[in-house]
Amino acid sequence: MRTSAHDAVVRSISGRLELRHRVTQVREWRIERTMDAAGFVLSITGADGASQSFFVGATDAGDIGEVLRREAAWADAGAPAIKEQ
Repeated sequence: MRTSAHDAVVRSISGRLELRHRVTQVREWRIERTMDAAGFVLSITGADGASQSFFVGATDAGDIGEVLRREAAWADAGAPAIKEQ
């Protein structure tokens, strides 16, 4: 994981309110392959029905996957979940 990306991720899951934006529950998500192999499109629909699509490059996809695996392992180990404030 790139150092700057890791620092941003650590801060974003640290629970520090000043580093968070307003969040909404994910209602639906979808991953679509692009014509080239450089990444994929991640489409997310929120609980309010608003949706947004993002192109995710291969490096970022790996970083996101690593963070999700760590978060899942942390949750499985009984650590308290990060609460939305």
